[in-house]
Amino acid sequence: MVNVRLINVTKRFGDVIAADDVTLDIKDGEFFTFLGPSGCGKTTTMRIVAGLEFPNEGKVFYDDKDVTQLPSFERNTGMVFQNYALWPHMTVKENVAYGLNVRKVPKDEVNKKVQEILELVKLGGLGDRFPNQLSGGQQQRVALARVLAINPDILLLDEPLSNLDAKLRVEMREEIKEIQHRLGITTIYVTHDQEEAMAVSDRVAIQNYGRIRQVGTPQEIYNKPTDLFIATFIGKGALMEGVVEKVGELVDVKIGDMVLQGITTNEDGVKPGDRVACVMRPECFTVDEPDEAFNIIEGTLEWSAFVGSITELKLTVGRFSLLCDAPSDRTYEAGAKLKIYIPKSRTIVLPWMDLD
Repeated sequence: MVNVRLINVTKRFGDVIAADDVTLDIKDGEFFTFLGPSGCGKTTTMRIVAGLEFPNEGKVFYDDKDVTQLPSFERNTGMVFQNYALWPHMTVKENVAYGLNVRKVPKDEVNKKVQEILELVKLGGLGDRFPNQLSGGQQQRVALARVLAINPDILLLDEPLSNLDAKLRVEMREEIKEIQHRLGITTIYVTHDQEEAMAVSDRVAIQNYGRIRQVGTPQEIYNKPTDLFIATFIGKGALMEGVVEKVGELVDVKIGDMVLQGITTNEDGVKPGDRVACVMRPECFTVDEPDEAFNIIEGTLEWSAFVGSITELKLTVGRFSLLCDAPSDRTYEAGAKLKIYIPKSRTIVLPWMDLD
């Protein structure tokens, strides 16, 4: 397994900058995910790691080896594509054995390796079937098995679950994470699904317009976003625009006629008069007055929705809308006036930026 380093990597396609001065250090054995909206450059960045694209600027290292201009077949990486890319005329066994046969591995070793890998991905009894006789989830397992069979130094997965239904996506992401953990292989994953990224990753890189906006653990990305784009891209939530009224160890923010007091902030440089955004997660609210220090927000209920473990509420507060998670055993009437409470420590204050 290897450590992967990208240093000032830039890739252009005409006037489009797909990867913009990307510098990253992906640790040996880490499950690292590129997350961002469609067209943000995450697949291009992965393809540069794989050697399927070459950067216009910058360097790529595997450990201390410069592989920037090394073609993909000399990098010992394995890539699982979104569309599976299985040979339809080959059986499962033949698909999985393909890479080993190309490498001229002895037949006995091939058979042994194929059987081991099929057991690993829970396809032990399906080796003689053809791809069109398998479900989508089974085909994805075959694609994964084919890559793992060649013992790659780096496993690359490009939106591997996007063609599966919601329930199967959850099952497969758990299996992929389990296999990665068992093998200890350096894994780079690309997805636009934030829940998927949070569930499987050791660390996540948020990318937009080719640039890496933040790198951190799922907890860091969710709880301590570095800018407003990340705060609104990750997780549910709502934001209220305001102006900083007072700054000390904590911050007071005036929003219309309301002042949210004693808020912690992720930004050290805020000062009175600054335009800021207060980002609030639905799970941070409560409809019951809490014991800890809190701010009270009054609004009008637009709608409520029972979703099993909670009831989702949407309130109008001035010109803003807020989402709030409430106990599932209560009912609420649209149009009702409600008070909701949020601990002061659970509001994220960030400098305002115009979002595309």
